[in-house]
Amino acid sequence: MQAIFPEQLASSLQQRIPPVILLFGDELLLQQDCDEIIRHSLNQQLSSTPEYQRWRADAEFDWGQLSLQQQSMSLFGSFTILDIELPEAKPGKPGSDALVDYVKQPNPDQLLILKGPRLKKEQLNSRWFKALAAQALQVKIFTPKRSQLPRFVMQRAQRHQLQLSQTAAEVLSNWFEGNLFALEQEFIKWSLLPNPPQIDEKQIYERVADSSQFDVFGLQESIAAQDLSQAIHRLERLLDNDIELNILNWMLQREVQIISQLHVNAQHGLDHQAVFKQFAVWSSQQSAYSARASTHSDNSIKQMIALAERIERAIKGDRDEPLDVLLYHLVVLLSSPQLPASISQQLGVYSHVESDFWRYF
Repeated sequence: MQAIFPEQLASSLQQRIPPVILLFGDELLLQQDCDEIIRHSLNQQLSSTPEYQRWRADAEFDWGQLSLQQQSMSLFGSFTILDIELPEAKPGKPGSDALVDYVKQPNPDQLLILKGPRLKKEQLNSRWFKALAAQALQVKIFTPKRSQLPRFVMQRAQRHQLQLSQTAAEVLSNWFEGNLFALEQEFIKWSLLPNPPQIDEKQIYERVADSSQFDVFGLQESIAAQDLSQAIHRLERLLDNDIELNILNWMLQREVQIISQLHVNAQHGLDHQAVFKQFAVWSSQQSAYSARASTHSDNSIKQMIALAERIERAIKGDRDEPLDVLLYHLVVLLSSPQLPASISQQLGVYSHVESDFWRYF
């Protein structure tokens, strides 16, 4: 199997059109880019426009269609692209059998494209994937990491002949993390202006809305990295998008319990493994949790436990308190336990006074 990145796809197709292309990954924008590259490349190389057969292989899909298509000739004698989406990356036994049979004798006048979400170890070791991988071109589609986003944003802007200031790229990275399709739509809008200006921070604030999207594990990553600014931004976006509060509360309660128990264990010279086992903490995360627990004081632990209890009661409706304020305060303590005393006092965890201090992060 040949494995490449999206930016290498065009040059690879110029050398050879493979019988199978695998497009699996969680970033739909990059998957769409690959579709466009394939379409453009084949239109350039083939004498006639290829035919397309597109299927969504859900539970009701008839995999017999793949076998029939493999054996049939194109109505116009042209090249055919069989585009199959696997929404769960699990074709089942009928699909597995059909794919294995197909790749045994691929039609030289056809290209099979399989696409879907990022594959897990189970799928990578499956019979159907191993059979396809032997002859396929696999395109590695990864969502850009947060540290890579500013450069990615600048490159996307250049594709639309737009110029961005570095500050603008940073703002857009914050606002569109996890929602790169929306970023692409904004660039398309900008490019349609008669004389697109150089985009700076002021123009973004005037014209663009924050469209970043995260799940609770994205917030957990920020807390683990002790990145207070990023954690506040992600919590804000979760609340704006009406996150299921019980899921958010579960994650935060778990963080408080792990950190507080590790803190107590360290004070009494107890081993941490029982805590890691109780909360199923991965071995790769254990040293980071231990390090975070060591930065907390007895007071910050007490504050977090008190906040966690108040959040629990506020969600249940037992206490008339502003839930968003409590959540912000707890995330600040989890992300930055050694705040200056003046900031820590503003948390107001033992009063009902609301605070806007997090707006400055």
